[in-house]
Order: sequence, then structure tokens, then C-alpha cells
Amino acid sequence: MTSRDARHVVTSIGAVAIALAIGVTPARGQSGLEGVIEQYGATSIKGYIQPLADVLVANLSLGYLNSAPPKKGGISFSIEAVAMTAALDESLRQYTANTPAGFQPATFTTSTIFGGTASAVTHSSIPGLSYRGSDGLVDAEYFPTAAPQLRLGGILGTEVVVRYASSTMVPFIEEEDFPDLTLMGFGLQHSLNRYFTTLPLEVSIGGSYNSLKFGDIVDLSSTSFGVNAGKSFGIIGLSAGIASEGGTMNLAYTSTDPTAPGAVNIDLDVSRSIRFRAGGALNLGPLKLFGDAAFGNVTSYAGGIRFGF
Repeated sequence: MTSRDARHVVTSIGAVAIALAIGVTPARGQSGLEGVIEQYGATSIKGYIQPLADVLVANLSLGYLNSAPPKKGGISFSIEAVAMTAALDESLRQYTANTPAGFQPATFTTSTIFGGTASAVTHSSIPGLSYRGSDGLVDAEYFPTAAPQLRLGGILGTEVVVRYASSTMVPFIEEEDFPDLTLMGFGLQHSLNRYFTTLPLEVSIGGSYNSLKFGDIVDLSSTSFGVNAGKSFGIIGLSAGIASEGGTMNLAYTSTDPTAPGAVNIDLDVSRSIRFRAGGALNLGPLKLFGDAAFGNVTSYAGGIRFGF
């Protein structure tokens, strides 16, 4: 894979609307995400690609809640650009894989999509014959995603957020370089202060749903729901919350693995987990800058700009 091709893979998976894959260094010699996936059978693909599902769910859950909605007041509307990035620690870079019959040892540690050069094992009776998995596709400290979104508030203490990004929105990406990518998301936040007027903080409940499709192979969906609390100090706003997040990545393709060829259709579950978030915002009239950090099985960060009234 050339340097240019690898950047296209990362950019497309990273919600190409803002193309935050700049600076992500490609790893060695692969033919693209779909080509690598097709080299694996239904059992062997899970360990290699599972970290991608984990970080996408973590990233896409952020960016919806950056303050508590007003408990009363008029209609508000804003246009936003939000970027998210997940820290790629060592647990996301390696996994334990099974070796084919005749190779030893029976299991070995090798690279995930976020790892480096794959490990190799030798055949127990045929000298010089070795087996190795695929190298990592993304060699970076962080994995970014991004999307534009619209926010509508002031309806009975409720805010609605809609986000959308597509590979067709990035003019410098050529269609033949990788399959179409589409990201869609929907978030909802409802203020509890309109019912409990003596609360010292702005408290809300909220949730989100995200869908990301990459070509004909990858189809990911995720949900998040939780509680958010915040308070404003002049132009500065602080908030924190707790959320339950989870999702599923479906892979549908034809495997070229000689040990397990044929049609594959599997779901990789991202187990529901609890993450804690904290964030801040700077309110400058119609312009608002905001940032978030979320901590749990995956640590991710979000930042954005919001313009509206």
C-alpha cells in the first residue's frame, strides 16, 4: 500500500467530512481495509478488526452533549463541526490469534489493525514454511473521526442534534480509491431543571445513535445514553457526566483465506460499558468553542466549534 492509499483508508474510516487523518502515519504493505478483511475467515477476523469497532463507538458517542439544554426560553439553532479522537494504547494494538494446523505454537500474539508488523510462526514439520497475519493499517497514537452537525433546542427543554458525513463531501478524495463511506447520527438531550427548579446545577438526560457504513463490507451502529450536569460561570461553562455506550460492527464479505474460504457475515460486539466524561465550553455570543474527554475502556477526546443563535 502506498502512503497515499493508506491515508485514504484512515481518512475515510475517520468520518471524512473534516479529514482529521492528517498526520496519521500509514503502516506497511497492505492493499486497503476491505482487501485486508477479505484475507481473514469468520473466526480469525475478530481479533484483528475488533479494536476498530471499539474506538469508533467511543469516538462517535462524543460531541452530542457539550452543555445542558436551557429549561426555558426560545428556540435555538446552531451549526457545528466536531472532531473526536481515541487514544490507541497497547491493548488495541495486539491480540492473541490461533495458528493453522501444523504450525507452532498453537496461539501467538500479533498485530491488530492498529499494530505494526505482524508476527510469524513456523511450521512444525516443514522447514522454512511460516505463517503470519496482516500488518497493521494504522500506525498512530490517536485515531480521529469528525463530522458536521446541526443542533435545534428550546423545545420543551429538549435539544435535538443531527450529524452527517460522507466521503463524497471531501473533494480531494477520489471515488475509485476506496468505497463510499456514510456516517449518520442522532442525539437527544432533555433538561430536568424544568421539573426540579431548585437544582444547583443544570442536569439533563440524553442519548445518541450512530450509523457508519463503509463500502459493502463494514456496517457499524452504536448507542449511548446517560446523565449530564453542568454550570455556567459567565462565558465559561463546565460539565460532566456518565454514559453507557455499546454497539455492533457487522462484516459481510467473501473470504479468500485458503483455510476458511467462502461467505462471511458476522457481528463484532462492542460490549456496553460505562464511561465518565468531563468538558468545558467558551461562550462568545453566537460563537461557542467546546471540548470533552471521556474515560473508560477507551479514552477519547472531542472538540468543536458551534455557531448559532
